[in-house]
Amino acid sequence: MENNHLKSFEVSGFKKFTDLKIDNIGQFNLIVGDNNVGKTSLLEALLVNQNPENFFDSLANLLLFVKRFNNLRLPYLNYFFSDSSKKNLIEISEIDSEGIAGNYFYYKKDDFNFEVSYTTNGLITPPRMFSLSNESYLNMNFNLNVPFIPFGNYYDHELTEKYSQHIQIFVDKKDQFLKAFSKIIPNIKNIEVNAGLSKNPILLIAEAGRNQLTPLGMYGDGALKLFRILISLFSGNNIYSRLMIDELDAGIHHSRLNDFIKSLINVGLSEGKQIFATTHSKECIESFKTALEEAGLQNEGRIIRLAETKNGIKAYTNTFEQFENSLSAESEIR
Repeated sequence: MENNHLKSFEVSGFKKFTDLKIDNIGQFNLIVGDNNVGKTSLLEALLVNQNPENFFDSLANLLLFVKRFNNLRLPYLNYFFSDSSKKNLIEISEIDSEGIAGNYFYYKKDDFNFEVSYTTNGLITPPRMFSLSNESYLNMNFNLNVPFIPFGNYYDHELTEKYSQHIQIFVDKKDQFLKAFSKIIPNIKNIEVNAGLSKNPILLIAEAGRNQLTPLGMYGDGALKLFRILISLFSGNNIYSRLMIDELDAGIHHSRLNDFIKSLINVGLSEGKQIFATTHSKECIESFKTALEEAGLQNEGRIIRLAETKNGIKAYTNTFEQFENSLSAESEIR
């Protein structure tokens, strides 16, 4: 794994998490569990990084992505503080594959002002005040650089610019992109950008045996979803080395699921990305197992199950051998 991939992660005071710790994390991780147990919340917490502005920007973008908030003049960070926490403190800790530890502390002074500090391997940064009342937050628009693929929102028009900037002008990368995208559109020959057919430039797909180009949006949610994921994996983000995907298999026909996940894992490996994705589907877990086997990456696959206990939400990490045995025994691991 890359040096900055997570090996363990702990979060407290964040939404439903009083104190959640996850150990033995792999490069490719499926997160499972009952409804409303905190799977999406975990993906949100994984957006943490050393720059508090980036973390707050990412959380604000998520609210815009899923339209939970229409006006960020509201104290939107209150949404992420745990209802059960009396300390007004979010604390997140992580250890990467080199054993480097980072700890993040976000203390809420009032609705718009926060005290932020960070430590790495014992070195403490001076606490600083951070305010959400400045104009850059009041007028924020969503940003596709946030490494989070939300459920049911893939933004086909906004993807055009990212594709033009990061994929289209690089021959090798475009070839890799087309190969990966062929898992959803097997006869694909090319992807072109056209600025003359609508108000916004659109992406057009050329297929073997078809004389007419077809807008990407005509291929349905599965194609848009894979396109969005591939853009995030290929375009690179110097702030994050990981990608979070909510409801990985949603919109993907079961006959395409194996190839879809195989493509995701192969590109994640080549681009050095760590992947965290949620699912409710046993078919998705089975396809995940098959894709890891075919890529020879069994040691890098994990199933992380979140469960509600009398002591709060807990995480249970299953290695490949463990979840393979559960599947073979037809045990419930979702």
